[in-house]
Amino acid sequence: MDSRTTPSSDENPEAGAVGRGGEPGGGDTSATGGDAGRAGAVRGSGPSSSGGRLRRAGLTRRAGLAGTALAATATAVGVPIAGWAKGDPAPHKDEPSSRSALAAPDWSRGKPHRHPWDRQRSGRTLREAEPGSVGLDADSLEELPAIIRAGLDHDPPRFSGASLLVASQAGIAYEHADGYALRWKTATEQLPEDQWIEARSDTIYDLASISKLFTATSVMQLIEQGELSLEDTVASHLPAFAANGKADVTVQHLLTHVGGLPPFINLYSSYPDVPSRLDAVLTVAPQAPPGTEYVYSDLGLITLGLIVEKLAGQSLDEYVREHITEPLGMHETMYNPPAELRPRIAATEYIDYYGELVHGHVHDENAYSLGGVAGHAGVFSTARDLAVFGQMFLGGGRYGKAEILSAQTVQEMFTDRIAAVTGVGGARRGLGPELEAWYYHAGLTSPYSGAHTGFTGTSLVIDPLTDTIVIMLANSVHPTREWSSTSATRREVSTCVAGALGIVPTKLREGWSAGAEDDSTATLTAGLDLGSGGARSPELVLDLFAHLETAYDVLSVEASQDQGSSWYPLAGTLEARHEEPVDVPDGQITGWGRRQQWTGTFPLVDSAGEVLGDEVQIRLTVTTDGATRGLGAWVGRIRVVDGHHELLDTDRAADREVIVADGWVLGE
Repeated sequence: MDSRTTPSSDENPEAGAVGRGGEPGGGDTSATGGDAGRAGAVRGSGPSSSGGRLRRAGLTRRAGLAGTALAATATAVGVPIAGWAKGDPAPHKDEPSSRSALAAPDWSRGKPHRHPWDRQRSGRTLREAEPGSVGLDADSLEELPAIIRAGLDHDPPRFSGASLLVASQAGIAYEHADGYALRWKTATEQLPEDQWIEARSDTIYDLASISKLFTATSVMQLIEQGELSLEDTVASHLPAFAANGKADVTVQHLLTHVGGLPPFINLYSSYPDVPSRLDAVLTVAPQAPPGTEYVYSDLGLITLGLIVEKLAGQSLDEYVREHITEPLGMHETMYNPPAELRPRIAATEYIDYYGELVHGHVHDENAYSLGGVAGHAGVFSTARDLAVFGQMFLGGGRYGKAEILSAQTVQEMFTDRIAAVTGVGGARRGLGPELEAWYYHAGLTSPYSGAHTGFTGTSLVIDPLTDTIVIMLANSVHPTREWSSTSATRREVSTCVAGALGIVPTKLREGWSAGAEDDSTATLTAGLDLGSGGARSPELVLDLFAHLETAYDVLSVEASQDQGSSWYPLAGTLEARHEEPVDVPDGQITGWGRRQQWTGTFPLVDSAGEVLGDEVQIRLTVTTDGATRGLGAWVGRIRVVDGHHELLDTDRAADREVIVADGWVLGE
């Protein structure tokens, strides 16, 4: 376990001190820190959110928080394009082929399986633990530093510095930090080396869009208290929102990003002050009817933050501090960090137009123009504090004595609401969390894996199937967003942790595997003579494990009777102990596979249902698309049986030699 010490306040106290901040309009970072407007680190403890009614009031103060310098950007020419708080976005993908989408097996689990987010309110708190004591292989975790280092050494670097934390079963089993929280003076010029600040395990990062989870949690608390409901129209709380035909948009629509709102509008330079910016958010014209399209939108979360403020009678940062972070003891989680913490804060982007480096205040331009506090961005935190937040969800809304949410609310937050809108292989969203996100959950992906990313390079992954939390905080936009490609490293980290958890069954690791590379095709082929005549019912029987990006990465089971000139799919069934059988009607397997070792049985019949005979070739093909993958396909024992006769069995050395692998890797 690597835990670098906290730098003292006099360690390079002027490093990175660049006067005005690098977000639009700049502004002295001390003026936007803890002593002005919305301020300060969370300190001490406070009451739980579970008691009493909240004060009602109008929208709270904002106008003085953004700083007078921001008004100057209203007429600025050449303002930088905003890196709106989308996080390091998922790679763009065309629609999956209709065959792959339609053939995706139904991996849903019926009774008696308990929903993984049906959590007991355990109240477990985090502790330091040896990896083996919480179900993690220590040797596998030791691969993580090399993964982070590869991201740092990439050309260009994927990020300047990173802090990593892995926890499972409430035990912090691994921490690591590498690179630099501050290194660059401009996008092309480094600071003198004695002014560089190392990334540490306790470095404070701008969480960017992970802030949305704090807003969503606040909304769900108000719902629990009867102040709000998912079915409430937004306009019933903020009447101005009804403008331009948005009267029917509900709270749930905004939480799940199907409210029809555009993803982003430029607030920071197109409007002169905070009131006009908020009015622009509320009166924006929709781009689709509610509930019809999934469009990830910062504007929806900004709006939800305004609802929280109106119903609570306090600013969003005050609400989050009082009702979430203080009860949880997250003393290093805050909006608008005070200036004295800047030596511990990871710098973000150098903005050439302003000639400034963003260091110590929120990177997101719109959030900064709203005073550093908004529903979509603005929260700063450390890996350990964020782990507490994640453990609260795994604890059914409770952490220690702090009761943040009910267990039922947590389950609702982490249950998908948009599959009917997005279709097979599309995005999945709960009430705030992003679910089944292959592009960074990678080897930990399931319909239940969830959390969020942030544009600055941050990510939180929570796997309820193993009670595991993976946090990677990085400053991938330091010194420029043009270098940011953090999700490649996020995927490798998640898959490494999946390996440490032993998700792929041990027995199958000795067999063949494929699907570990993007944009690839791998084939596993065997030829045999089935004979002819008589009562025959030959079947291909496979021991297999599949964890393939739904509808985009596919394992196909096929046969040929003409020496491979043409191939046709073999329909079959997958069976496992204590699991409902899964039909594979088109010979294609894709998706998360329930993390089970399956026995797949595929009758050797042609498309007309006639039994195959004489010379036959059997082929297993794994195809992957150009980006994003899971753990791949793993095949152990391969047999062809006809009644009691085993025509092929790879447990026999001679039969194993019959298998021709092209792109598949044989384990040891």
